[in-house]
Amino acid sequence: MAKPTVSIVMPSFNQAQFLEEAIRSILDQRGEIKEFVILDGGSTDGSVEIIEKYASEIDHWQSKPDGGQSHAIADGFSRVTGDVINWINSDDAILPGAIYAIRERFAADDKLGLVEGNTVIVDAESYVIRCDRRAGPSKWWVHHGYLRSHQPSTFFKRELFDRAGGLDVDLQCTMDTDLWYRLIPMTKCVRIKRYIGVHRVHDDAKGESWDQVYRAERELLDGRYPKLRKRPIKHQIGRITYYATQAASGRSAGAKHDTAQLVGNKLREVFPDDTAALRP
Repeated sequence: MAKPTVSIVMPSFNQAQFLEEAIRSILDQRGEIKEFVILDGGSTDGSVEIIEKYASEIDHWQSKPDGGQSHAIADGFSRVTGDVINWINSDDAILPGAIYAIRERFAADDKLGLVEGNTVIVDAESYVIRCDRRAGPSKWWVHHGYLRSHQPSTFFKRELFDRAGGLDVDLQCTMDTDLWYRLIPMTKCVRIKRYIGVHRVHDDAKGESWDQVYRAERELLDGRYPKLRKRPIKHQIGRITYYATQAASGRSAGAKHDTAQLVGNKLREVFPDDTAALRP
């Protein structure tokens, strides 16, 4: 099977501190990416100047007020035509060789609709905090309350996204969770044993000031997916099974080992090239 094309959308708003690293992580793999689009919400912190610096390598970008992150992502997806898509927030990143690995995995099985890899968690200065090797997405996990997919490391087919009804632009904090609830039960999903995405934890990320929004949206999801949420017995079974399989498979030990090896190091020092990202 021919390797699918990949398109990436980046929503951006006043995150100049992290934006260049996010952009560079994608442009370093530009040969593997069909389209790269940036939708900036009218930043005033120097983000526009950073985007302009790389404009010749970006298929489309704009900077103007929008309806928020979800609206920006949906707008971006409406502009791209790749077989496989994802959004990478302007404070996150992808690791070297990630897109090549994603394309190879989709090409190996045309029934796949969603692929997730491992994730590296970094701080505001790009120092590694921890490494995550999760169980990977599956219908069983969703139905047993253990939906733990890292968005920067999760790529999905465009036709599946469209079939599922796209992104709910009214959600600002849980739009990815809502999307996984719809995508994962519809398709075959796999986890690949490779670090793919970078998730950044920092003071300016959605946190305490968004608590009320998170709470309201979680309640909305409770009502929208009653068979998947608020099922304590099933969720307890899922929790026990998750930790048991993490231990039995070596994922937990592997993540702890990687964290011990990499914590406190700069991301670019420990993942400088394709071979460094090929950790099992």
